[in-house]
Amino acid sequence: MSEFLFGVCISFKDRTRLLEAKAAGAQYYEINFTGLSEATESEADEFLSFTKSEGIPCFAANGMFPGEMKLIGEQIDYVLIDEYLDKTAERFSKLGGKTVVLGSGKARRIPDGFSYVKATEQFVTLCADHVAPYMKKYGITCAIEPLRSGECNLITTAARGYEICKLANVDEVKLLVDLYHFDCEKEDRQSILNYKNCLQHIHIASATNDRKYPKANDGTDYKQFIDLLRQIDYKSKLISLEGRCDDFSSEAKEAFDLLKSM
Repeated sequence: MSEFLFGVCISFKDRTRLLEAKAAGAQYYEINFTGLSEATESEADEFLSFTKSEGIPCFAANGMFPGEMKLIGEQIDYVLIDEYLDKTAERFSKLGGKTVVLGSGKARRIPDGFSYVKATEQFVTLCADHVAPYMKKYGITCAIEPLRSGECNLITTAARGYEICKLANVDEVKLLVDLYHFDCEKEDRQSILNYKNCLQHIHIASATNDRKYPKANDGTDYKQFIDLLRQIDYKSKLISLEGRCDDFSSEAKEAFDLLKSM
């Protein structure tokens, strides 16, 4: 029995898929934070009731900011950002949420012609002065997600994400490693050992098999990755499937079975 907990990124409104995930072996759900912000109170309450009745908690959320909410550049509205975070973090905490993933590649993209140095300063300010206070208020941790250079132009490696965490220097903002993005950027697997006290969350999919859920012999060494998490005593324990599949039920089960066996 693995000491890690395995979940899947999923829509909280899709009850059929949620039940399929449970049957496949999911131990928690990872929903969309922006989607939660747009839900009605009754929809959020119904999902909470569902998780309790099915015995599957909602520990994580991704998509922290909608694409139209600019985090970098000359059009940042911090009042809007703060109101959004306060409302949605409170709602997420009521679900039992523990970790919110700050990927949001479109929202954090550096506009053409804008200073990279200034963009970095703005992102650090966002994390330390706006995200962290609301995470602390509701007992949640933010995990910065590095995105491969083909998807974003700010924080494209785990190494850079770690540097940003150190610059922000707040307990409520830590690092996510997404194995797909990590391997696409050809980062050294051993570098994960550097993130022992900063790693908050894991996403997993194959960079050698079109970002699909893990499969045996798909060209990605998952055992090495899991063993590195063990070496650093990865405390959060959460590992989410975040990728593509052709047949959700069978491929999610295959992935969960494979990862739990390691």
